[in-house]
Amino acid sequence: MRPAWMTRQIAAFVAQFCAPTNLAWIGVQSLQGLGGMVEDGLWRQGGRFEIAPDLDLSEGFVWRSATGDVPELWLAPEKTGYRRAFERFAVRELGAAGLDGADVQIDHVFPKGAGRAGGLGYVRMLAVPPESNMAAGRTLEKAMVGRNTALGARAKATRLATYFSVGKATGFAQYDSLPDDEGSGNLALAAALMAHLRAFGLPGEVLSALDARLTADRAADLR
Repeated sequence: MRPAWMTRQIAAFVAQFCAPTNLAWIGVQSLQGLGGMVEDGLWRQGGRFEIAPDLDLSEGFVWRSATGDVPELWLAPEKTGYRRAFERFAVRELGAAGLDGADVQIDHVFPKGAGRAGGLGYVRMLAVPPESNMAAGRTLEKAMVGRNTALGARAKATRLATYFSVGKATGFAQYDSLPDDEGSGNLALAAALMAHLRAFGLPGEVLSALDARLTADRAADLR
């Protein structure tokens, strides 16, 4: 049984992804230029960031939505001790008793290596199932690192969740090899991911055949 606080944060993440406009942000280059000013803490859909009591702003922050959703922890990809930082956040903000004995791993939703390479200042953190985190890490995210090395990083001001991000958060572990460099070679992977997300409860309108095709193509160039 996964802890209730973990289930709540994953449900909030999935709901953001399923919104008419994807609201599941997972990486940003900086706090400036994202709907508000650092000085007043206002940004991203009317929410606001707060400096955590145990972190410098250069290390991370807590984000609170305007609608009072589950708080989010964002950390610099260079931040060390991120599991302990998340544990303190989870105790303080999510009602967790701690991470000892919890069947979770603490994940950079956008991989920290790719985040560093792409110039991201902060990456969203989630507690996720260990099996999906490790499966994605040794396949999809390993391929991202290789592409960044071979082709150069893809710098973007904002990174939004993909079907792969949501799959990792919800326990999809059916990665058995590195993704193919041709989109057609990833169709079976995309179909399995869509089936998993459908079983998890994502609505049909966000799981179209076109989305499956685009997801297969995305696996071939994600970086």
